[in-house]
Amino acid sequence: MPVPDLILPAWLPWPLPFRLGLAVLDEPRLAGDIHWGLGWAAAALVLALAALAPLRRRFRLGLLAAAALVAALLAWPRIDLLFVPAYPTSFRASPTGFSAAAIARGEGIYARHCQSCHGAEGHGDGPEAARQPIPPADLTAEHLWDHPLGEMFWWISRGMTAPDGRPSMPGFADRLSEVERWELIDFLHANAAGADLVQIGLWTHVIDAPDLVAVCGDGRRVQLRQLSGQPVHLLVADKTPLPEAGTNPAFRIGGGPATDPASPWCAVEDPASARTAYSIASAQSPEGLEGSQFLVGTQGHLLAHWTWGTAPAADTLVSLAQSLGSVCLAPRGVDSATRHAAHRDR
Repeated sequence: MPVPDLILPAWLPWPLPFRLGLAVLDEPRLAGDIHWGLGWAAAALVLALAALAPLRRRFRLGLLAAAALVAALLAWPRIDLLFVPAYPTSFRASPTGFSAAAIARGEGIYARHCQSCHGAEGHGDGPEAARQPIPPADLTAEHLWDHPLGEMFWWISRGMTAPDGRPSMPGFADRLSEVERWELIDFLHANAAGADLVQIGLWTHVIDAPDLVAVCGDGRRVQLRQLSGQPVHLLVADKTPLPEAGTNPAFRIGGGPATDPASPWCAVEDPASARTAYSIASAQSPEGLEGSQFLVGTQGHLLAHWTWGTAPAADTLVSLAQSLGSVCLAPRGVDSATRHAAHRDR
């Protein structure tokens, strides 16, 4: 998921109406424009310095400032592509931890408040979509991964407007608590990950494994996100027999509490929420998830998904997780401001 390099605490808003949007450099044509702009600016400064050399010192500072201003004006039409709109919450971090429970609650929030416009699966094809000033966004498309979480939080809170000034999406700050808005964002990312799996057959973006807490047969209580550095094997098994788990942590969703102290399988505390969250991230029904298995990489990301009877040996899974790590298979896209030129926030 998009994680900003800078994270600000909730009490400290981002003060500027813009931020750097370096993702634009991944687009060759736009990157070329920026490089030309920087080249013009550098050339103008070099010429200015050469021209100032014979002048007396007292004139140099003012003329140098003027030359720098001219260089900036020459470059700005291209360099401004590096700056995208920002909001007070642009660098806020979610407090939910991308937990399975948060994703499950977010699904219900989406159904009540968003589905009528954005559609049951998030494709922007809900029954109210045709009545909107502009078509509702496809919330499973590439652009979703370009938006920092804090900016999604701002739009959900404050709403959006169409280019002609009419409201295109209402704000939900008066209907949803802050935590509920973050839970909705968690659901949107899990749902988009599931859409990737359906369309392409694999997760093409880095997606965190929905966080879980499990209790092991020896009484230990283990949280998934605290197992960073170790691959983790997940199995949805109300009735499915437990396969060999190897020596790494193994979580079982369903099937009752763990009772064997010698078994590596730990039972997830809230199997209903876990089943819901992992069914969303893998685009399956909760009922159809029985027997599904997941590999969580050493950095906590979902790496692989398979069904009962088709998994490689446990040692092979460990080797796979250690070699893949948290590889993102898709390049970064254009920044959200470039993709959403037709949208304006409130």
